[in-house]
Amino acid sequence: MKRCSHPGCSWQAIAPSADAAMAQYAEHLVEAHAKTVEADIPDGMVQIKLQEDGEWITTTFEEARELHDSFHDH
Repeated sequence: MKRCSHPGCSWQAIAPSADAAMAQYAEHLVEAHAKTVEADIPDGMVQIKLQEDGEWITTTFEEARELHDSFHDH
């Protein structure tokens, strides 16, 4: 089961597999916690900010997932 790591968010995935849970989680993050910003981001890259007052990081989706997971596992 995958739970949202955002403070105060009680969302959790109910899915038949870990991959399905991650897909639901990604959709939840976009719908509930993402903002649209104007930025020049190269194709195949995403920008993330791990802390509210942190800097934006331009990276691949896979690396962004790894950074997110390692940041929230502490």
